[in-house]
Amino acid sequence: MTDQPTTDADIPRVIEQIVELQREYFFENKGKDHERRKRLRDIIDRATPNGAA
Repeated sequence: MTDQPTTDADIPRVIEQIVELQREYFFENKGKDHERRKRLRDIIDRATPNGAA
């Protein structure tokens, strides 16, 4: 989690990171869903103010 709130300017980068992760696991790492979910949660936690997610 981050101490600074996500700004509107950060949102496209967060979405880009999520899309990259989903593509990577769809095309290259099928069967590693636990790791994908963990990395996805990390991206969301970094982009979300404390306690908001």
